[in-house]
Amino acid sequence: MEVEAARRSKRPPWSRTVAVQVALCVAMYAAFSLGEPRLHRNRGRGGGGGVEASLDRGGRGGVSFLSVAGGARPAAEQARLLRQMESIAKAYKVKFVVDVAQLGEEDPLWQNGSLYFQALKIPWYSTTSSHGQIIGNFLKRVMMPYDQSLEIIGMDTGSLQEPIHDGKIRASSREQIKWLEQSIAATSSNWKIVVGYDPFFVCAEAHTLETTKLYEPLQRIFAKYGVNAYISTGGHCGYFRQDNSMLYIGNPSPDDLTSSDGFLLHIVNLLEMESLLINLEGKVVERFVVNHHRLEAL
Repeated sequence: MEVEAARRSKRPPWSRTVAVQVALCVAMYAAFSLGEPRLHRNRGRGGGGGVEASLDRGGRGGVSFLSVAGGARPAAEQARLLRQMESIAKAYKVKFVVDVAQLGEEDPLWQNGSLYFQALKIPWYSTTSSHGQIIGNFLKRVMMPYDQSLEIIGMDTGSLQEPIHDGKIRASSREQIKWLEQSIAATSSNWKIVVGYDPFFVCAEAHTLETTKLYEPLQRIFAKYGVNAYISTGGHCGYFRQDNSMLYIGNPSPDDLTSSDGFLLHIVNLLEMESLLINLEGKVVERFVVNHHRLEAL
């Protein structure tokens, strides 16, 4: 009896055993989480708080890409922007970058950024906005898991900004609209995203009869062929604007003094596309998720 009592007295109390087990679990969780990339997310645009959020490495089993507005920036600011983009590109296995620019390969950000990303083997694609001619169109298809695919349709939006005369759209604008429709109709990709320099969503602040007449054919094409999103520079309507199941995304422009500079991370998978606006401090300023059209119809 005395020996048994001595053994019992040497056993640690059950509360201490539970505490040790909890500590081990916490240590194991920290070890597995070590090195995971993290973004700092704010509550809303410019909102306070800085709520930290982590995203799965590699884009949750889908495809990740970046979009950024081109244009001239001070050297220090451009370097800071490219460093943030590089960090996110490495963490989320970004496949490519879309430079939403007016000058195409003559854009200052494209010239430096495409060289900066060469070591990562991440290609850059650039839009243009040339008036009177169509020189900046491109198509980019990216394969996704489960035999899915993403189609990026880059279009030169310059001719679409030409004024309407006598109530008629110019021939160059009609030609560009025709090319766009044929390109979208020909693709069998699950996700279809159109990219152009100029914003096409007409909100109350920018509503005119002329812009409505010019943009209506584009919006009909988007709806007819199930385009999921249109990516451009930011306009009067904010960074994200949804029209039914179509999402309009505006990248912050360096020329816009009312907003902070940054870029967008897009994560596309079978179910949805998540877009996060990230500023130069690496904080998520805004976030928007759009579901796939076919899934919404089920």
